[in-house]
Amino acid sequence: MKPSAASTSVARNQTPGKLRIASGSVAAKDPEFLDGIARTTSSAVVPSTPGLRTWTFQVAVALTQAAMVVGSVYLKGSLEHVNDSKGEVFHPIVYAFAREASAAPILFGISVYVSGYSLPARVDATKVALLGFCLFASQLLYIIGIELSGVVVASCMQPAIPVFTVLLGIVLKMETAHPQKLFGISLAVMGAVCMVLGGVPSAGHGVTADTAKEATSNMYLGNFCLLTNTFAMACYYILAKTMVAKYSPIQVAAWAYVVAASLMGVAASLFTSHADWHFPHALVFPLLYWIFICSVGGYFVVTWAMRHLPASQVAAFQCLQPFLGSLLAFLILRESLSWWDAGAVGVVAGLVLVSLETKYELNSTSLIGATMRRAASFASSKHKSLA
Repeated sequence: MKPSAASTSVARNQTPGKLRIASGSVAAKDPEFLDGIARTTSSAVVPSTPGLRTWTFQVAVALTQAAMVVGSVYLKGSLEHVNDSKGEVFHPIVYAFAREASAAPILFGISVYVSGYSLPARVDATKVALLGFCLFASQLLYIIGIELSGVVVASCMQPAIPVFTVLLGIVLKMETAHPQKLFGISLAVMGAVCMVLGGVPSAGHGVTADTAKEATSNMYLGNFCLLTNTFAMACYYILAKTMVAKYSPIQVAAWAYVVAASLMGVAASLFTSHADWHFPHALVFPLLYWIFICSVGGYFVVTWAMRHLPASQVAAFQCLQPFLGSLLAFLILRESLSWWDAGAVGVVAGLVLVSLETKYELNSTSLIGATMRRAASFASSKHKSLA
């Protein structure tokens, strides 16, 4: 039996993995139906890589957050060995620039090796610039926020990242406001904040009236920087989610880091002096850890997972950091636990709820809704023609 011209046209134009609609079909003329199809192909969840289950990506993101905590503990312990008598200085912006300037060419080199030399399409150049700017702004504002408001306040602010991410996802119609997701993220955020607040009494011990007054003068600016830091990171997650639908994760991570490293270099030249560049020898190995494990490995894993998981779910794993930090401090540094650390239960329970969320709810809802609206419109037109 000879295939019809219409079927031959569809077969000729169809690309594996992409859904095409014949140009002469009724559905192709309906923008509402096409919008429903677009939502299913670029929604919050992309079907997983063959052979890998959803939990694989969730475990990878959790291990990445654990690596970040280990890196923070490693850096904090190494700061005690900085030799001030030899003029060694730890400047956070110099450290951040050294990390990004080293990680960017490595990520770009891996990108060229895996995907070949390529640049983003001209239409996506603005997105890449914004992605890199969000990464740079998040890291720089976090550094400034710590300097002005302190580590405790900075830690309290970080759980806002998944909150901003899910809100942006809902506003941009990339994700649904599913009750289980919202409750899970809220539970994880409250648990993380509870654990961080446990350190407030000890952090504030011995503060005098003069130092309290000075801290208050910087607090508002520091809090604003930290809040903007969390919003910038949420924007990074959302932008990365849209980019990995079109490019490979390693390309997206490399381009973002190249932009971020360039901007951090400008910031370092503006906000540091010559004396700040005397890098401590004790921080060489922690820097290497942050370059290869946290920056190259960590951001690639996060971007890779973003292709297969909702952005809000990836961001929710940020709440693991206070939990893992307390656990590591208890096991390695022999620090005592408090009742505040019971917030770990909320973190774990919240992440379980988020991880078990129905994966294709948005896909099915969008497609079914568009199909039903198209069917109703078609039936109405037929009824009018018969009348």
